[in-house]
Amino acid sequence: MCGINGIIHKNLKPSKSEIYKMNHSIKHRGPDGSGVFEFENVLLGHVRLAILDLSPKGKQPMSCDERYWITFNGEIYNFKSIQDELKKLGHKFFSKTDTEVILKAYIEWGESCFHKFNGMWSLAILDTKKREVILSRDRYGVKPCYYYSDGSKFIFSSEIKGIYVTDSDIELDRNKTLYTEKELSERFTTRYKNINLLPPGHLIRLDLKSLNISKYRWWRCLDHIPKMDMNYKKAKENIKALLNEAIKIRLTSDVKIATSLSGGIDSGIIFSELNKNFTDNNIDLNPFIFKDNNICFDNALELSSLYKRDPYILEGISYKPEEFRTLYGVSESTESFFSQIQIYKHQKKQGLKVSIDGHGADECLGGYGQNLTNFVFDFQNNLVDTYKSIQNGYGQEELIKLASRYNFADNVAKTNFNYLKNRYRSHKEINQKYHEYFDAEELNLIPDFFLEDHEDLEQYGIGQKILIADANYGGLQWLLNKWDKASMANSVEIRSPFLDYNFFQYALALPDAFRIRGGKNKAILRDAYEDILSPLLVSDKRKQGLSAIKNNYYNDYLEYTHDLYSSRDFLNYEIWDGKKISADFDLAKNNQSLDEIEKLDIFFRLYEMNNGFLEIKKEANQKQSDESDFIDKPKHDYNILN
Repeated sequence: MCGINGIIHKNLKPSKSEIYKMNHSIKHRGPDGSGVFEFENVLLGHVRLAILDLSPKGKQPMSCDERYWITFNGEIYNFKSIQDELKKLGHKFFSKTDTEVILKAYIEWGESCFHKFNGMWSLAILDTKKREVILSRDRYGVKPCYYYSDGSKFIFSSEIKGIYVTDSDIELDRNKTLYTEKELSERFTTRYKNINLLPPGHLIRLDLKSLNISKYRWWRCLDHIPKMDMNYKKAKENIKALLNEAIKIRLTSDVKIATSLSGGIDSGIIFSELNKNFTDNNIDLNPFIFKDNNICFDNALELSSLYKRDPYILEGISYKPEEFRTLYGVSESTESFFSQIQIYKHQKKQGLKVSIDGHGADECLGGYGQNLTNFVFDFQNNLVDTYKSIQNGYGQEELIKLASRYNFADNVAKTNFNYLKNRYRSHKEINQKYHEYFDAEELNLIPDFFLEDHEDLEQYGIGQKILIADANYGGLQWLLNKWDKASMANSVEIRSPFLDYNFFQYALALPDAFRIRGGKNKAILRDAYEDILSPLLVSDKRKQGLSAIKNNYYNDYLEYTHDLYSSRDFLNYEIWDGKKISADFDLAKNNQSLDEIEKLDIFFRLYEMNNGFLEIKKEANQKQSDESDFIDKPKHDYNILN
């Protein structure tokens, strides 16, 4: 697990100072080493978190033949089987890294190699002969890849701040300012002009001379949803076998592995499986448990006790308003999901670099409240269709007779769900609360590949359709962005067995009746694992996760925000009418109008997030001026394996 960077200029050589500043800005993703490779108008950068093959042989950027060069972030869990296949084809290996396997797989099979990978990745491969760069992301977008393109240069990075610290003119885009983080993820963009997110399962091919971009899918979820065995017992067995294998292949590591418990069913299953079937000296099975605002804290404690573990309890954590700037900058978000950051901060303190967690089960099995509503729509629509079949075949009187005899539900109407309209709010809906503070133009940011798939999605019921759509068109991406930033800010790699594509695709294919059964949501998962869970966890059907930290708008916050909104920079900010925001905030503060204070809080978040980025850029520039060797690094700051 690492961080990747790259700069390609059209008509000039990029400055090496830029790539070193980029590496510095994301050094938290890879504190164990860094590297740079330069070729004509291309600079590749890398920061390393050493997990496999801790020797210098894992250094990147890496090449095996000096034609192909790779900078890679992620893990390929099945790299050993692919390596065996490549050995039979005559390839020799000089390290124990999955990076070398990726590179030689690409040399052997081209971009079709990505179909062989089971893992998470964001990578760039430079072909010095063809003079092109490709960028690739994994199927679900576990590992991020942001890119900036303005026609004269192309920049990519694992984080927005990696692009922000370059010499390019990066600024907030007023037209995207008020999108929620989830809406930005669903559009695979950011709040910054010309900075977008490469969608999951996509590939960019960039010509080094023209900077022409070809972006397309190498993997399409709808083409890989398996046919379902409708037997519930057999489906439970398959679920267990797939998850067991997903856990097993995620335990390959040359460093110690941690885990955590939220008190919910998903992390509980991963923790229990590790204790039952995968105990070894390379796993610290004392779980990290967050206590503050955790409604299922007792569940987590009971499960930890069941397996005789000594948990790390995180509690009593609070934040001062002046700390939010750094936290928003770290998370690259205006949302306050800071508890996640604390989990991995404490894992890092214990010297842990890898955490195997329970993310992704809700997204393929329907664990959220809205999923339950969608499943009800499906059951209701099926009931209406059945009534119509009886009516058409036997007449209205027979339907009335049967309904009376068997106490059928009556007054049932069909639900027509316009998914496109419900998913993408209009420009008016997004900006109507804030139009008095700034002007924004309407943007059409609905992804082309979603529109291409829209007709095929209609073959599924409402519940399954929305699960598939959320998994592939941004909903899951929003979740993954949060967890990636939280963990990598602390140099910890997350591994999520539920996001194994074999498990995830199988779970997406399950019928609604397997998800909702016996008064339980995610029923097939609960039923498959109830024998290894604690009683409290089995009986508790609540959805538990680490929620966002809510501003209580206490006096310290009000005074800090008043000073912020009164500052010259805020008052003269180009994006919005700072003077009106400041005046309205003071009025709301004096009148103790919490609704109005909460409404204006978005500007606090936006301003502080951007200030967090500015501080990171200032630090990178200072680092450059402080170190005489910052630009003049050794020429061979890379790795050639042969």
